[in-house]
Amino acid sequence: MDTPLFRAVEEYRAKGYARFHMPGHKGAPQGFGPELDAIFPVDLTEVGGVDSLYHADGPILELERRWAALYGAAASVLSAGGSTLCIQTMLALACRPGDTVIAGRGVHTSAVNAMGLLGLTPVWLWPDGSAGAGMGGRIRPQDVEAALKAYPQASAVYLTSPDYFGAMSDGAAIAEITHRYGRRLLVDNAHGAHLKWMGKGLHPMKFGADLCCDSLHKTLPVMTGGAMLQVGDPALAGDAKGRMSFFGSTSPSYPVMLSIDRCLGLLENGYGERLRQVAVPCGEVEALARRRGFACVLGPRDPSKIVLNVGQSGLNAEEYCDRLRRFGIEPEYADASWAVLMAGPDNGPEDYRRVERFLEGLSPVCAEKTQSPVPRPAVAMPLREAMLGDWRAVMVEESCGCTAAGMVCPCPPGIPVVMPGEVIDGAMMNLLKKSGFFTIKVVK
Repeated sequence: MDTPLFRAVEEYRAKGYARFHMPGHKGAPQGFGPELDAIFPVDLTEVGGVDSLYHADGPILELERRWAALYGAAASVLSAGGSTLCIQTMLALACRPGDTVIAGRGVHTSAVNAMGLLGLTPVWLWPDGSAGAGMGGRIRPQDVEAALKAYPQASAVYLTSPDYFGAMSDGAAIAEITHRYGRRLLVDNAHGAHLKWMGKGLHPMKFGADLCCDSLHKTLPVMTGGAMLQVGDPALAGDAKGRMSFFGSTSPSYPVMLSIDRCLGLLENGYGERLRQVAVPCGEVEALARRRGFACVLGPRDPSKIVLNVGQSGLNAEEYCDRLRRFGIEPEYADASWAVLMAGPDNGPEDYRRVERFLEGLSPVCAEKTQSPVPRPAVAMPLREAMLGDWRAVMVEESCGCTAAGMVCPCPPGIPVVMPGEVIDGAMMNLLKKSGFFTIKVVK
């Protein structure tokens, strides 16, 4: 398996140079144990022969060009800083300070922080609740069009799809509308790097996104932190590296980039078929859950995620997870409504059998929960001003009427209850208390 960065690193190691350069371990084992010590020899800095991430003209450039060809992108840019770095870069590429961005409310913290740092004004679109109670749902194309009409000054549309639960919006329809209005579509596809191999037109580079991020490490065999910025619009490719360097470390992790390099070799040599096969056992597990009487995710979704209904089980999240672990299963996430299991090619038949045995011993004891309305707060001040200004902490029960100084979300994949600059009202205060929050940062 010939991959360019691995080849370059091995050529450097073969020269046997005395490493009078960073990092401090000099490539020598440190007695940290065989697993960690094996990494040190390939943990390099940007020395001659192994290229430079933000000024690539050698093996890293070749690697990025091969990734771009694989995904059908105008350009691909490596990230050793996860999708967070890619999201920051997308917004910096497509927008200028003071711009308005139309964005789905189910947005990652990194996007909110980047909007604040860049001085952007978000116009939020709320998901439609179509995936099931306790989930955000999807962004409707007609809501995107209505927002573009109402905010003609908007420079971009920002979509998160698939979401944490695997629910996918109609990206092709949203891309067509966005481009018809002369705007760019940015897609947080952090959970969908594998979708290129899961069905026709599922990946953003196939349905017309101008920019998207792929958290390779989430669904592909890549080390944590390995991600890719995919550029669909060739006009944006030239400045992608420069904008990424605004936010990224000047010391990117070579072990992380090497894992991206070797993953490319796998994908070029048949790994995609293994990804496709994941949908089969996942579908069988979901069918069993339905036969057992449990509601499942509704509508278009990532076929490699198993999402189990906690709300109908009569168990709380902690009890549900404890029972899963008794069957030898560690979930990605669980709350009072749903548990998320992320499957991949390296989950064997016995892994799925454990989930089936778990479901065979579980029966619904209550009806599916109904969807609760999500508060839609008023805005008191710009996002940037609220985020970067002075703040104080108050008890949640004393926060009614205050302006939030930070984003507050009940759980990592949830819809934020309040964003910086928004006014906390009674309904929001009660939802925060119900979600287990005791204090909140508010503007002084």
